[in-house]
Amino acid sequence: MSRLLTIAAALLLLLPAAATAQANPEPQASLPDIEDEVMCTICGTALQLSDSPQAERERAFINDLIAKGKTKDEIKDALVDEYGPAVLAVPDGKGFDLTAWILPGLGLLVALIAIGLAAMRWRRAGAAAAETRDEAALSDIDREDAERLQADIGRYQV
Repeated sequence: MSRLLTIAAALLLLLPAAATAQANPEPQASLPDIEDEVMCTICGTALQLSDSPQAERERAFINDLIAKGKTKDEIKDALVDEYGPAVLAVPDGKGFDLTAWILPGLGLLVALIAIGLAAMRWRRAGAAAAETRDEAALSDIDREDAERLQADIGRYQV
């Protein structure tokens, strides 16, 4: 009985820790995390690489939002509202931006199909060339040698 009470007490002590862990599942946003995914609106480079005055204003805007406790997604949404969708380094999968996600896969598919068709064509051309070589070789052999060769081959086939 005392074992059961000990286990129950231990579980009750762990309950508040589990509740606080679930209350804030998303980690605090940081400037380096957001700089990787945001572009400078003036020079078009990643915000982490830009030294322009506009990049400094964007960093200050991000730091203000971090200080207010905003999440990474909320900060990115605020940046899009403030500067437009061109501020995102990776386009979202909606509308025209969807082409940035579809075209590379489509290009790869077209390349694989082209390689497959070329390989089939090369294989057919190689087989046709080998067939003509065989026919040319047989025409060089006289009839008597060809019959003797076929007889020898027939003896060795199982």
